[in-house]
Amino acid sequence: MPDAQCDIIIPVYNKLELTKNCLESIQANTTAPYRLILIDNGSKGEIKGFLEDFKRSNGNVILVRNDENLGWVKAVNQGIKLSSTPYICVMNNDTVVHTKGWLSKLLAVAATEPDIGLVNPRFEVKVRQRSDKPYIEVDFCRGYCILVKREVLEKIGGLDEGYGLGYYDDDDFSVRALRAHFKCVRANDVYVEHLRDSTFKDIFAEAERLELHEKNKALFYKKWGRRLNVAFVMTKARDRRFFDILLSLARRQHIVYVWNGAARAGLEHINIRYKKWPGLVTAVIAPFFLGLNWTKQKTKRYAAVFTDDAVLCQVLSKVRPKVYYFNADKDECRVVDIIDAIAKTDQP
Repeated sequence: MPDAQCDIIIPVYNKLELTKNCLESIQANTTAPYRLILIDNGSKGEIKGFLEDFKRSNGNVILVRNDENLGWVKAVNQGIKLSSTPYICVMNNDTVVHTKGWLSKLLAVAATEPDIGLVNPRFEVKVRQRSDKPYIEVDFCRGYCILVKREVLEKIGGLDEGYGLGYYDDDDFSVRALRAHFKCVRANDVYVEHLRDSTFKDIFAEAERLELHEKNKALFYKKWGRRLNVAFVMTKARDRRFFDILLSLARRQHIVYVWNGAARAGLEHINIRYKKWPGLVTAVIAPFFLGLNWTKQKTKRYAAVFTDDAVLCQVLSKVRPKVYYFNADKDECRVVDIIDAIAKTDQP
């Protein structure tokens, strides 16, 4: 068998049938050379024997057994330490691969650009794809199935074990990768199903699970700031510098709404949303329309509004706070600094 291109790390805690389905779907649909690193997180009952038999029957399996459940985060880090391949793929055992050649396709996407560091498959088959490319850039990659380049691990390390048993650890890992100048993307033609929270629902009562989720969300917000909805009301044609500002904010997890008719300059990111003026409103009278119609109710979804029209800025400032005039040619750093400050101080 050729040397593995990718180690697939799967923490396992009970869930025999789900684990069988996961492993069978990987075996049936994987064409690229790979190795499995299974971390048994203190499972009980017959799944222990199943994992031992599976290892004996397959020559590309490493099995680690923990005496107790150390949590998903620590189990993944155990697998990372055992890994030596150019890529790793972290998966939950409650996933099912549906795309033939899925790993080869994820690897191909990762190789498209040197700064693509993390790659997700699609997790909902009915989600409409917004890109004609084989992938679209996203704000973070979900940890249920995530391909990671070795260079990312060498630069930022593994998962932050401060998140305990799980929740928001994948968000945190993605943000660290993004701040290290790697991209997070989602492959459009790869579908891996995820049966969400199946293990956590067995470990915790619902109230305990939600408490853990909220605790880790607070930890994430304290570390990185809150995700915000931000609006740009633009009246002039924009150059590449403006689109760099949008990308910078989207890569910081913010949802960016762009109110104008400007061309997208080939810019595609899942967090950038283009809004058109109403049909009878032309670009010339749009600022006046917005000044008359953007009430507090209409704009309260936005944590901040930026506009390149000084008069419109004055009008909007009368109906809502945090409206800023900016010059896209000069204010890139200022815009990012303003949003970062709001995200850090305007906590829920």
